[in-house]
Amino acid sequence: MADEIRRFLSSASGSELKNELTRYVSLFQINEVLSSTLDYDEVLRLVLQEMRTLSGAEIASIFLINKNDQVLEFAATTDAQAELLKNIRVPLGKGISGYVAQTGEYVNQNDIQSDARFYKEVDISRGGETKSYLCVPLKLRGEIKGTVQLMNKVGGEPFTEADVRLMLNFSSQAAMAIETSLLHRDALSKKAFERDVHLAAEIQKQSLPLTMPALRGYSLFGHTEPAQDVGGDYFQFLNHVERTGTSKMDIIVADVAGKGIPASLIVSNFHAALQLLSPLYDTLGELAYQLNNFMRQNLITGTFVTAFIARIDAITGRMHYVSCGHNPPYIFHQDGDKISAELLQQSGTAFGLRYDMEYRVHRLDLKPGETLLIYSDGITEAMNPQNVQYETDRLLDCVTRSLQNTAPVSDAQAIVESLRAHVHEFRAGAEVNDDLTVVCLQRLK
Repeated sequence: MADEIRRFLSSASGSELKNELTRYVSLFQINEVLSSTLDYDEVLRLVLQEMRTLSGAEIASIFLINKNDQVLEFAATTDAQAELLKNIRVPLGKGISGYVAQTGEYVNQNDIQSDARFYKEVDISRGGETKSYLCVPLKLRGEIKGTVQLMNKVGGEPFTEADVRLMLNFSSQAAMAIETSLLHRDALSKKAFERDVHLAAEIQKQSLPLTMPALRGYSLFGHTEPAQDVGGDYFQFLNHVERTGTSKMDIIVADVAGKGIPASLIVSNFHAALQLLSPLYDTLGELAYQLNNFMRQNLITGTFVTAFIARIDAITGRMHYVSCGHNPPYIFHQDGDKISAELLQQSGTAFGLRYDMEYRVHRLDLKPGETLLIYSDGITEAMNPQNVQYETDRLLDCVTRSLQNTAPVSDAQAIVESLRAHVHEFRAGAEVNDDLTVVCLQRLK
């Protein structure tokens, strides 16, 4: 998908970019629709309805993978002949949908009858003729869950590359909505509280990094701990390719006001907005502006999201950042055994408080041996049994001691783990009162 977006951005005109943005805005609205229900059948109906609307297809169908039998099984369709399709099972690798389910690659074919891979049993079963055909995978965290088939674009036109980009983006939203609804359905036999917690935890895991990315010349590590089973803290690393072709990395840490299940649902919404908007904007000021408006539109009055977003060029060490109501991170400078800490600047208020906020973008050149520490207020506001807060001074002292470790290099993971252990020791068994998140980036000498 990243390659599709990169090719489009490198050649698109101003009007094409405007049209693309308009289409992506519709995805935001659809995400809100899909989040409105956890009922499995209703989610499938909404997914098919919105895919037809976005693509202009006459018919849309969903097939999901049966792992045990290694086949695609019918899940839902907008076809009036739905009853005739319910018993169709497509072996993985057979037919176009089987090919997409096996490889994860989409197929866009204007004359499907000429494609030898076309599984003609579908047409035979439904008594119709398929002409144009677009099939995209339903992927979640890199795993293929099924496929979506779009057939016969209205007016006899072929499905366009813009249709492909939009469907690939929407399919990830659809896969998450379907998986969430499946988890919900499977958990109905359990107690209501346990069901809700389990579901929210699964959703939150999907929005966090599965592994730490490798960044040549740097040590990078992040960790989050919810105060409850799920929480409102978030961090993520995103590769960003600008129109010039320059590759950079976005480092994001966010904190939703509140904790538990309600906060985790807001985190999921923020993650979806970030994934859709980040590829479209080359400046963090524009990205922050759009994220704020999206969150303002979708948050309940009184709730908000603080965020720190940095975009770094790993080759030069040049970093641009916006700090939006979040705890200002620290840059630690090291000169031998001497360690000094510099507080980064704020850019504006938290997301979701007011529309059309402008955010100032700051620049920082991260030099070899310097360390960036980003954290949530769950660190500094952690309390011991005497209700004394951990606060910033203890954080600075702990990180300084980690950097002065007798080892030649105290890497990012060691710094994060040391800080976590120090906060845990400080709590001395007191109840955890807030989510805790730390991300550390160190440029190696």
